[in-house]
Amino acid sequence: MEDVVDLSRSSGRLLITGATGFVGGRLARGFADAGFSVGALLRAGSSADCLDPRATILRHDGSTSDLHGLVRAFAPDAVIHAATHFVGVHGPEHVAPLIESNLLFGTQLLDAMARCGVRALVNFGTIWQHFESDDYKPATLYAATKQAFEDIAAYYAEAEGVSILTLKLPDTYGPEDRRGKLISALLQARTEGRQLALSPGEQRINLLHVDDVLSGVRVALDRLRGAPAGTHASFALRGPETLTLRELVTRIERLGARPVPVLWGARPYRAREVMRPWEGPLLPGWSAGVSLDRGLSELIETP
Repeated sequence: MEDVVDLSRSSGRLLITGATGFVGGRLARGFADAGFSVGALLRAGSSADCLDPRATILRHDGSTSDLHGLVRAFAPDAVIHAATHFVGVHGPEHVAPLIESNLLFGTQLLDAMARCGVRALVNFGTIWQHFESDDYKPATLYAATKQAFEDIAAYYAEAEGVSILTLKLPDTYGPEDRRGKLISALLQARTEGRQLALSPGEQRINLLHVDDVLSGVRVALDRLRGAPAGTHASFALRGPETLTLRELVTRIERLGARPVPVLWGARPYRAREVMRPWEGPLLPGWSAGVSLDRGLSELIETP
């Protein structure tokens, strides 16, 4: 058995894509706190204002050859691929960005890793790859691009010996989330007293705190450390509770002792709305550590 990455030392080198985003930013901070040298792969012209200042910025001009040079120069022990382009319901204008960000860039990254001798990748998928909890049935085009990248990754695992572990995430939340997603919208409506138009609210959702994503990546990297070359596997990360949207709003109202003004049924369910989230096999050796009550309470108490 060959160790594909040695992360037992605090001076390890990690290359992170999407490090200016919500999840990637938390990973960059967390691993920098632990003493790792973090490289942040950014597109040319993208803002680094939200990037942890300890990270080394690597600007990518979009070409495959440039990415090869950046990976070779930084020489990471492992790569965490957190960059993604998310669209819940796509239009014609979203097709090219979805393909470019979720397929082309990731393939360029894998090719650079293979040619530069970097043999460990933690990738992120989505539970939306499993609409109606089927083995594979993408709920959205976004989810289909995530599966397509996993299929491309299988080639680099089998032919080039890159070991790849994909973590499939539910909805994530936590502090410093600038994405304007569900939890942020509910808390903003609560604070401002502004009515929020929602669906009938019977869909069940699972929420994973971003700190638990960090702990999951730590376990995934440790698993890759002891894996033979060419390992290719995927597992779920899942929050401790699954509840309906209506139950979530009630929970926020109870924890925050203030109503959340919601107009139930003001919006229809989306086409291919996921009414029951996929519950695939969890990453071995990992479990969520942040309870929903704790995670929500910390956000409610933040000024």
